[in-house]
Amino acid sequence: MMGYIAAFDIGTTNTKGVLVDKHGGLHQEQDVPMHTLLQGGWIEQHPEQWLEAVCTIADVWWSSGIRAHDIELITFSGQMQDIIPIRADGLPVRPAILYSDGRAAEQAARMNQELGHEGIFQVTGNALDGTSPLAKLLWMQEREAELDVKTAWYLISSKDYVIYHLTGQAVTDATTAATTGMMNLHIREWETAWLSRYALDAKKLPPILAPEAIAGEVHPEAARMTGFRVGTKVLCGIGDAGATTIGAGVTAPGEMYGYIGTTGWIGMTSNQKLPAESRVFHLAHAADGVLIAVAPLLNAGNAHQWAVTTFSEGTDGSNSAYQAFEEAVRAVNRFENHVLFLPYLNGERSPIQDQQATGCFIGLKQATTKAMMGCAVLEGVAFAMKQVQQQLGDGNALQKPLVLIGGGTKSPVWCQMIADIFGVQVRVPQDSQYLPALGAASGGFIALGWVSSYTEFADQYLSRAAAEVYTPDDALHAHYQRKFERYKNIYPSVKNLFIEN
Repeated sequence: MMGYIAAFDIGTTNTKGVLVDKHGGLHQEQDVPMHTLLQGGWIEQHPEQWLEAVCTIADVWWSSGIRAHDIELITFSGQMQDIIPIRADGLPVRPAILYSDGRAAEQAARMNQELGHEGIFQVTGNALDGTSPLAKLLWMQEREAELDVKTAWYLISSKDYVIYHLTGQAVTDATTAATTGMMNLHIREWETAWLSRYALDAKKLPPILAPEAIAGEVHPEAARMTGFRVGTKVLCGIGDAGATTIGAGVTAPGEMYGYIGTTGWIGMTSNQKLPAESRVFHLAHAADGVLIAVAPLLNAGNAHQWAVTTFSEGTDGSNSAYQAFEEAVRAVNRFENHVLFLPYLNGERSPIQDQQATGCFIGLKQATTKAMMGCAVLEGVAFAMKQVQQQLGDGNALQKPLVLIGGGTKSPVWCQMIADIFGVQVRVPQDSQYLPALGAASGGFIALGWVSSYTEFADQYLSRAAAEVYTPDDALHAHYQRKFERYKNIYPSVKNLFIEN
């Protein structure tokens, strides 16, 4: 009998499910789209759809011949930094308030004034703003008091909601809790003194467990609903950024990876917090004593999309337009292309923090072509990633290949460009869209005794996994080092020219 870990990744746009065998093989990959509610600047989702998606994926598995007793255990990753108020019976009190919803700016400003920016950073490792769940809890207390009274539990991650419905247990993990603005990052416990100060009930927050800890077992009603066997163990799981970090094989201090989606980030593991002025976001890694420092970039795949629409022969954003853009950039002589692009189309958070910043080209001449400008856009994002990497790594060069994941890795030209700019090999794992689910499954490997640690999991199952490898060209790397020095001078030279929105 083949035993599987059922791993689900409940994201904002999709819920993914995959069965992982003892050898790290992926089976029965499934994907269900999610719907987001956008109204008046609020960003919410109905939590019921997360559970429905898990049921839908499980139904496909049963229909394809997978049997419930083939499932050794169930685990999850999920979107973090939400506020999901539920009653004791699990029914939502209101739609979930998502991580990107900044409605609690007023409450955050008050807390920053009273607790102090430095005091907040020392405890949580992060800044507090209107997207922070701590501020949103105060918002609910003040604006929706009647719903606050009905709330038995404030869950933080989409996975926590599904776990509650499978097991009847409210739990969360330290990676997720680190996004809330109310977890002490050093001891991985709720900062109850702050909660008491603002008359927030700490008993409504779920216990913080390790990702590999057993949250509970599938109860009869959940078994009837999902098809999973009664008594199947359900792990606490881990927030999506933590799962992605593990899935990228980054488990030991000093390792780094890059993500290129619509936005992007560079993530690095560390034993200690980086200084507050680095403006990075600190999360708790699944491994004890390890932190994840995440530097978010607001401009990544969106800049690529803009360049395709603006400079490609096709303007409809179709695959043919992307392919035409890819071929045009590939044909550019990069040694002779001196055009620079500052990629801040949507303002930026890292490596600079300036919502008024915009994109701009430097070095346009009469001989400049659309392909050269498109090439400069991809280079500009890669230079921004390089600048962030140097900030995170204290200016040191990478000692290991850079693992790169996300939709932007579908562009081989861009991946090679990043290798040339960073001066290291770039590894793009196959099936990278399922890396968060695979990262979540790592906790199951530990719980089942298949491996003893997250580092062992990465060494055995991730470092040897199939991947596309891009090796830097030494001559191009030298060229890009000179161009990078010019690039770093752009923002300081033009920042006073941006017009306030």
